[in-house]
Amino acid sequence: MKFFFLFTMALSTLLSKAQETAMLNFTNGDRLNGSLVKMSGDDIFWKSALLQNEAKFFLQQVQDITLPFFDTPQQNVDHVAHIRFNPDLRQQNENLPSDIIRGQLVAVNADNIILNTWFAGQLTINRNMVKDLEIFDIATPIYSGPSKQDDWKILPESSWEWELNRYIRRSEGMISKTFATIPERYCLSFVGEWKNDLNIKLQFAASDVEEETQNGYTINFNSGTTYLQKRSRDQQGSGLIGDYTRYPALRSKEKSVFRLFVDTSTGLIAFFSDADLVQQWNDTNKPYLSGKSIQISQPNGNTTPLTISRIVLSEWDGILPEQENGLHLNSINNPDPEKDEQRIHLRNGDILLGKVHKIENSEINLTTRFNEIKLPVSRIKKLALAPNEYDERLLQNGDIRAWFHDGDYVTFRLEEITADGKIKGYSQHFGTATFDPHAFSRLECNIYPLPGKK
Repeated sequence: MKFFFLFTMALSTLLSKAQETAMLNFTNGDRLNGSLVKMSGDDIFWKSALLQNEAKFFLQQVQDITLPFFDTPQQNVDHVAHIRFNPDLRQQNENLPSDIIRGQLVAVNADNIILNTWFAGQLTINRNMVKDLEIFDIATPIYSGPSKQDDWKILPESSWEWELNRYIRRSEGMISKTFATIPERYCLSFVGEWKNDLNIKLQFAASDVEEETQNGYTINFNSGTTYLQKRSRDQQGSGLIGDYTRYPALRSKEKSVFRLFVDTSTGLIAFFSDADLVQQWNDTNKPYLSGKSIQISQPNGNTTPLTISRIVLSEWDGILPEQENGLHLNSINNPDPEKDEQRIHLRNGDILLGKVHKIENSEINLTTRFNEIKLPVSRIKKLALAPNEYDERLLQNGDIRAWFHDGDYVTFRLEEITADGKIKGYSQHFGTATFDPHAFSRLECNIYPLPGKK
């Protein structure tokens, strides 16, 4: 059986502010607030104002340690690089997502990628263990979560349950959030998990859910059929936009990353599942709706289990992503990279083949088959990094999985909790690093099942 625990802020802060303490949750339902002192072998050491002395507990007696919410710092940067590592053996066998780490791209050379992060300083990453690198020219999301139960309004209150940074539908109802501001062009992404058929309603550009007369767009996805409806207070342009479309690919899945792109200046709307375009619409009837409320629900009467997590709202540059299933890789239009070459995807949809020499002053210096060029880092969308043979991370005793607030995670061996509450660990991906615990929503231990257990 797998057990979880969550790490907390610095010990002194937790002890001085009771409302900000972590909570130790045992498998029998008991709970104890306080802070984690250290881990050693199969034991964890816990300090609480309710205990006279530091206490030791068997790790397998612990269900998890919940952790108070903290806002992450704002950063003045022009891009964010997402590095996805090659999946380890267990991730490959169990079809788990790969580790991901984010930061600002400092340098790339033959052996390493250097990434600057607010939570661990500068990391030197083993390039042979990197699957790919994606660059976003948006510094920080407008919203990323859920990180706490009341991030989104649940209507009625018992219809959805918040658990481990996810909303889980229990009965008929919705989750809803009204944002203070929403850009003219934006992207909403989230992870959906379900059983059997997917049935979901996504309402956006809507007025507040509690208003008596509500307007907005609604994407309905029912058992492989998707369509878009518009509802306007004055009824102008209300009704079905475009046609019903069949998208059977999700029938073979039970999880997907959904992305919604909205341009309220032109009426363009596009809905993606993973890298594939499900359907694109153009609202030809003004006014184009630009409300600030987003709601996720299921059709009335539907009882299919549904879990929503990793919700991100960000500004969008107006360029739709290229579909992976639409790439035609052939020797004329898009030849395979030669030795030491990389396939470089630009944000405007173009693809270059070249060798990256260095990155400095927010510019990438590379050589193509025709000339040498420099490009701003923010113009790059994705690098398919050479070599084609990747090193694979070994599974080690003491490995933990550190979950970021947006739902991505990174795996490393926990070595030490420092005196000021920082987390020190080692990974073959980036060596030894010291992490600010603000970066994580939880640390998961016992991540490798014992023989004979799942």
